Amino acid sequence: MAGMQTQLHLIANEPGKYNGISSSYSGPGFSGMKFTAIATPDNATFDQWVANVKKAPNQLTTMAEFDALAKPSEYHPVEYFSSANPELFVDVINKFMGSKKMDMKKDEHMDMDMGEHAHAGAEE
Repeated sequence: MAGMQTQLHLIANEPGKYNGISSSYSGPGFSGMKFTAIATPDNATFDQWVANVKKAPNQLTTMAEFDALAKPSEYHPVEYFSSANPELFVDVINKFMGSKKMDMKKDEHMDMDMGEHAHAGAEE
């Protein structure tokens, strides 16, 4: 659905790699929307994974880059982006809202960010 915001939830009580699949029909290629969720054993391992992702050559900073990424595709491989424009989320939502723009102050989008992370077994 155009303009829909989704969230991903994972409860991993043990470190490991877990198979994931999109649970909502979203058009052609839906059955190929699979991914691997990685539950790291500790924060240091997670931080190392983030550091490696930040070395990726891809960036998502402009609406043109987002539009290229959003083009219909099937069985597209996983991509990592070293950086993203923090204002891009609001720009994308506004693209689908017409004249009813999202009234979000500059720092409010930070609340949507996963500022804290938890490694597997954090609930124990």
